[in-house]
Amino acid sequence: MKNFLSLCAGIGFLASAAIAQDAAPGSIEEVMNYLASTNPFAHAIFADHMDEAREIDAKFQAGEEEAASKAASDLLRKYSQAALSAASDASAIEMLKKTGDVFDALGDHYPRGCLEFVRNDISSQALSIPSVNEAYRQYQEAERVAYEDGKLREPIPRMEIGDMFQVVTEDLNVSRAELHTLLNPENVPAIELCAILRKEVNISAVREPLRGQYARANLTSKKK
Repeated sequence: MKNFLSLCAGIGFLASAAIAQDAAPGSIEEVMNYLASTNPFAHAIFADHMDEAREIDAKFQAGEEEAASKAASDLLRKYSQAALSAASDASAIEMLKKTGDVFDALGDHYPRGCLEFVRNDISSQALSIPSVNEAYRQYQEAERVAYEDGKLREPIPRMEIGDMFQVVTEDLNVSRAELHTLLNPENVPAIELCAILRKEVNISAVREPLRGQYARANLTSKKK
């Protein structure tokens, strides 16, 4: 019988790992054990909102798979957006650095994985590459830290679109043409897409006073 665990796996919450054996099969506890070792960010959000997680599980058990999938995605988006928009400069910058590390590993070893990563659906093929897997694990942990850092803070005003555009084009040297290609990333050759994305998250090239603001704006724009 299908359960909430297979739902999580199906919408990209989980990477490959052995399922913990100390929880009843199909239980929400099994899901949480699995998430703890495979996706600490998602685990942290579900752990903070267990009542909602149980409601999603109930929908799935009732056969409402589409509604459950949407509810799970909405739950992650809702709480991650709020927390990441309030994360400190330090944790947001570190998360964007780790994002860049993932793009670096994918660009070097599995370019088509850059589009997967942008879509929050990185494949088992990508994660079978040791350097990609390690970079992705570190990214997930940085994502969790940023969530924990920001979840109890008041939101910080988001960098204005015009200011963000200026940082991207002037500090990071991303051209207007390159930005335009990101509107339809599936139409861009994988190697080219990876190169553009690596430039876009090169936080060390951003003027220091703007790094925290840019990191938060960049990260929350990718959680829509």
